[in-house]
Amino acid sequence: MLTIKDKKIYTENGLLLKKIDCPKKVSVSDLQKISDKKLLCKSCDQNILDTEYMSEKELCQILQKDKNTCLKISKLNPMFRFM
Repeated sequence: MLTIKDKKIYTENGLLLKKIDCPKKVSVSDLQKISDKKLLCKSCDQNILDTEYMSEKELCQILQKDKNTCLKISKLNPMFRFM
């Protein structure tokens, strides 16, 4: 389980994976669905990964390669623990 605390995503071991910070402050209505895993931000034209359709392992691998990857995170997703 990944932990989100103070707008940062951590692994179970406490490793920082990503700081959550959207300079455009977009909402879900600003996103266009491309596929189950991908959305497009209408504000900045960036691809957004929908964590709802990803495994924890897959997400960790992606973020370890690129911490700037944009994510859509639902508070209902059991992969995350919010603190």
